[in-house]
Amino acid sequence: MWRPFFSRGAAFVIVYLAALTALSAGVGVSERDLVDAGLFTRAYYALGLFVLGGLDLGTPTGGPDVARTVLWITYFAGPLITASAILETALRLLVPLALRVRPPSDHVVIAGAGRLSLMYLQEFRKRDRRRSVIVIEKDRNHPGFGELRNYDRVQMLRGDITSDAVLRGLNLPEAHRVLLLTGDDFANLDAAAKILKLAPSQAGRIVAHVSELGFMRQTANSSVARDCEVFNGHEFAATRLVGEHLAARFQGTPYRDPVVLAGFGRFGQTVLHQLQKNAPGMFGPVALVDERVRQSVRLFEEEPGFSDDYDRVVVKGDLLDPEVIREIGSAVGSDGDSPVIIVGSGDDATNLHAALAFCESHPDALVIVRSFRTSPFMEEVLREAGAHPFNLGELIVAGMPESWF
Repeated sequence: MWRPFFSRGAAFVIVYLAALTALSAGVGVSERDLVDAGLFTRAYYALGLFVLGGLDLGTPTGGPDVARTVLWITYFAGPLITASAILETALRLLVPLALRVRPPSDHVVIAGAGRLSLMYLQEFRKRDRRRSVIVIEKDRNHPGFGELRNYDRVQMLRGDITSDAVLRGLNLPEAHRVLLLTGDDFANLDAAAKILKLAPSQAGRIVAHVSELGFMRQTANSSVARDCEVFNGHEFAATRLVGEHLAARFQGTPYRDPVVLAGFGRFGQTVLHQLQKNAPGMFGPVALVDERVRQSVRLFEEEPGFSDDYDRVVVKGDLLDPEVIREIGSAVGSDGDSPVIIVGSGDDATNLHAALAFCESHPDALVIVRSFRTSPFMEEVLREAGAHPFNLGELIVAGMPESWF
């Protein structure tokens, strides 16, 4: 890295001393009287040769032939050294820009700087520390920029992944894999369609995240979905939650367990879908609780739809409202059977508070609490209260096929 600086510095010193020596040996110049000038004057004009100072000094005259020849050489060498330094500086400034529009081959492209991208990159780097990764994010203020920059060989670019100009600059035909993990479902699928047209060889190597379960099913038969791996992170997590935890609970109780979905957003809807799909007839009445529960219920009715082998109760309200908690208790606890309560709102702090309230009001219940990020504090508090925390991010990553890495 420092070799060019040392070599250019050595050349500067040699040329400068040569010019000063020639002027001190009696060589004059046509436009200045330097023969009788002092050392500092000659040193000053010798330094000026590096900025085309010779144009002001005129041509070398008089003095020994060798010294005059040496001065002529420094007239050309000085400006060349300066020009080469300026040119190298310009190239060093332009090379990063060139890399941004011409990324290396066999690289991984990730669209989005959110938590899903961070989780994928963490797992990817456990397996491959050398492959270069390019992350595209259109929000320059996204907090994920800071976290993702901590990884080696990760290049952060600001841009819209659906932009044709951005896609053309990513050298997609040479990419190892493309993961579209932004929070915009339409943008992910739209970018996938454009990538397939721009780089048909990427068919089967594009991963696109769709957070809306209904939207994913509506687009499942499209050509884009057939040529890409479209997934829902909540579905990954819910599948493992139901298959590895809830099914065993249902099989171990002599009654059909009441279920409370405290938070019926994307995650709650996905859990209910997996319950209907993988544990039919194994659970009893279901209470759906959310501040926007009626809208969520309408969406779920359209796709994938409610099964008719259980009763459901809809409770609209804040999970932290004591009246809501009492209403849930009266809805699912009338038979005395201990419920399964899944606390899965989109806010970890709300989940913690609500879970503690449920543990107090339903001490015999199985309380399962969703969190997205690992929190030793949250896990310790929940375990002391008798609740069972699970990390959504870990379940999502665990559900990702090994081929994605």
